[in-house]
Amino acid sequence: MGYVYLIIQAVMFSFGGILIKLAGQTFSPFMTSFLRFAIGILFLRCLLRRAGRLSLNRIIIFGGLMKALHYLGENYGVEKGFSYGNIVIWPVQTVVVLLVSVFVFHEKVKIKAIAGAVFCILGIGLISWNGAPTGSFMEGQGHLLPAFIAAGAGAALFSVCQKRLLGEMGTVEMNMSMFFIGGLAAACTIPPTGAPAESIRLSAVLAVLALGAITGLGFLLQAEAFRTVPVFTATIIQSSTVLLSLLWATLLWKETITVHIILGTALFLFGILLANLF
Repeated sequence: MGYVYLIIQAVMFSFGGILIKLAGQTFSPFMTSFLRFAIGILFLRCLLRRAGRLSLNRIIIFGGLMKALHYLGENYGVEKGFSYGNIVIWPVQTVVVLLVSVFVFHEKVKIKAIAGAVFCILGIGLISWNGAPTGSFMEGQGHLLPAFIAAGAGAALFSVCQKRLLGEMGTVEMNMSMFFIGGLAAACTIPPTGAPAESIRLSAVLAVLALGAITGLGFLLQAEAFRTVPVFTATIIQSSTVLLSLLWATLLWKETITVHIILGTALFLFGILLANLF
């Protein structure tokens, strides 16, 4: 069932960019990040009809902070750029997990895995550049790249923390505890001007509710899948989110998908497969 859970999660996450764009019509990226955590916790409680116990230790605190980094970077980048901009998160996540495996867990990594990481980086670069003239690159979408890189690093380290805690506590307790820390961290970033806009759009409210539900259910499914599926293999399945995100951006948000984005996507998908399958 672990593989089925990951496929369901990938489909849900593929709508993330569209929903963040809609939420941005009313909420700031900081407020959206906080609400994703808060609604996610409430969704878990309603879904499972039990509160779950909050626990605190160094891994939970670190994982919660990394999840906050993920959401803050993703929400800011998508609201200020394109709805498909968050596809950069997946190759960054693969590279970071590879680095953690080598330098933290001291695992042996084959040359093919390193080559896969290189292809991921090349794909990120091509998507970010997107054929823009060098002088106008940073004035366009280039300045958002650090936000997506930070989001990818946060997502990777959160997943590592999930995997580490599975043998010590249940998935509900683990996720709610880390979401609680993440929500506190996100709340601290809300500026005085971070309140909703004067005209609150229903579509934005519904989008935030959907993002919260995806947060609660999606990472519950991910934690359950990690019991039987290796993190690297899970990353392959989750990367299918990229293709669906590009499809929704074209069909629903009418955004232009250039040849550079298609080639960059192909490069980092190949890199993810190379790093994981072999």
